Amino acid sequence: MPDQINADTESMSAYSSKLTAPEMPPSLARLGTPVNLAGLFEGIAMSVLDKAATASMAAFMTKMTEEMVTDSTKVKTAALTYSAADVTSALELATSATKVLKQGIDLVKKTAGSGQQQPSTTEEPADRPAGDAPQSLV
Repeated sequence: MPDQINADTESMSAYSSKLTAPEMPPSLARLGTPVNLAGLFEGIAMSVLDKAATASMAAFMTKMTEEMVTDSTKVKTAALTYSAADVTSALELATSATKVLKQGIDLVKKTAGSGQQQPSTTEEPADRPAGDAPQSLV
């Protein structure tokens, strides 16, 4: 299994909730019965092999079940962690946006306020002819 899980959190949650291990087949219950020693040599050998194969299959099925449960738990944990991180990031982004917006409003208020406080001393009459414009000295 990889060291990290990167996916959509909804997909990870769905995956982890639907991942289930298969049920142990009823044939694995034969493990508890003793080896059949009656009959021909071949029958006895087949009975011993059957017990060995059944034990091996039971061990494999148990290991796979444990791995599936572990995988499901890891993915569910990752989905919850990513969801929490998404919420935290969204809150941080909203907080930052609010601060920037407040600074922008304060700047607009300051600019608007400073424009009203300074009276203009170079007002010129609107009825002055264009040829009478003052010339600057160089």
